[in-house]
Amino acid sequence: MQQLKLSTHNNVTHPQKLTDSFTISQQKEQLENLLYQKVQQGEDISPCIEALYYLASKQTTEDQLQVMWAEVARERSAFNSLQRVIITAFAILGMIAFFNGAFRSVKPSAAANPPAVQPH
Repeated sequence: MQQLKLSTHNNVTHPQKLTDSFTISQQKEQLENLLYQKVQQGEDISPCIEALYYLASKQTTEDQLQVMWAEVARERSAFNSLQRVIITAFAILGMIAFFNGAFRSVKPSAAANPPAVQPH
């Protein structure tokens, strides 16, 4: 039942399963058609049914993996956002502390006080 096709890539031929190029839904549809043909011809349909169960299981597993991957991506995005907020907050606090210390250590100079005007 397994068919092979030859594909060329860089002038080299490689055997490739025909089903590799189809999606799971297309594979299911082909198996259902084959199952229908075998039922009409009175042949054994158990391999087709096993293949359909396998594809259904594979689809469920892929769906679960996609959900898990989306959750990981959301968590990573939230963590990155939180990390940026914390880094920004510490940078602002550091600047406040630095400028507070810098302004306290500056003593008023004599040039800062203008000379008093004396009347003549």
